[in-house]
Amino acid sequence: MGRIFGLLLGVVGIWAASEVYLHGTGGAFGGAFARFAGESATEQDGRSLGLRAGDAVGRARDGADARRERLLTE
Repeated sequence: MGRIFGLLLGVVGIWAASEVYLHGTGGAFGGAFARFAGESATEQDGRSLGLRAGDAVGRARDGADARRERLLTE
């Protein structure tokens, strides 16, 4: 019985850690962990961490390209 409980506890721990990793403390479990991290609960758009980071990199690259073009035309 103890082994089953330990295994179940391990599986639940891995699941909770993956939720926090994918959605951040503000989005995991409806923002339940946000108060521990000093954040406010945020509304997530449902995309994974990798997709959100990729979009942020794309926006930064587009902004740098626009600045470079603006400086080269002057």
